[in-house]
Amino acid sequence: MQMFSKALVLLSFAATPSLAAVSEPAKGLRASLRPADDSMVKPIKFDQQLIVCNAYPSHSTVMLTRNGGELASGRNALRFRECRRFDCSLQAHDKLDLTMSGIEIHGTFEVGALPASDAVLLLVLQKRDHSKLLSFQSFAFPTSAETKEAQLAVIDAYKGHHSSMAHLRVEDHIASNEKHEVSKRVEELNFNHVYSVEEGAYDASVSDEKAKKLLNLVKSQNYVVLRTGEEGNFPESLVVFPELMQSGSSSLRCAALTTVLVVFLTAFMPTP
Repeated sequence: MQMFSKALVLLSFAATPSLAAVSEPAKGLRASLRPADDSMVKPIKFDQQLIVCNAYPSHSTVMLTRNGGELASGRNALRFRECRRFDCSLQAHDKLDLTMSGIEIHGTFEVGALPASDAVLLLVLQKRDHSKLLSFQSFAFPTSAETKEAQLAVIDAYKGHHSSMAHLRVEDHIASNEKHEVSKRVEELNFNHVYSVEEGAYDASVSDEKAKKLLNLVKSQNYVVLRTGEEGNFPESLVVFPELMQSGSSSLRCAALTTVLVVFLTAFMPTP
């Protein structure tokens, strides 16, 4: 998975011509038993859902519109460190406008070529380096009910020194009464990638052991771990979406921790 705040890779696919007009009926035969617009060939429609995360360090909330229609505004606007799933089906060339309330900062995304499959698209709003302007990262989760893994997007939006050197430390979550019985496995994940991880309970942290977050991953589901904050203004923190309570199932701690990189690319195109 690549970061696309500067360079973009667009996904595209060739449209298949309709088979409805390949040939005409033979002379003397009834032309059709169906209405003219009731073709037996229908265009494929994919379910393209949207998750937006506000990682811009500010007390101002973010208002969001799609093609001029409100998705989040007023009391429903996105707060800092909040991720939200929107029940809307995206289309190519949709425009997503994001506005910081009260501080006149605005940004626009135009949706580019979408993946030729069902997908959950993730848009992370963050602060541009050395500027108050908006910056974005965008990713696409694969969607498949048959996969045995969870999809985990690991995003770094923290603004501070040496932030590019950080990794997300992920380890088995082990209850206090099990610490002497189970060996703990640990992996360090690079930020700004989407990983496929076996379902299970894990602890996630960056550098501060006190800032651990519990990841309770379920197969075929999508999750976001977002590192955010700003040095000197907002403390570094980890946001987990969706954040679920720990399951009591003892089988979760037995799941193997795997980190196979998923090769699904971004499907968003920002408008200058």
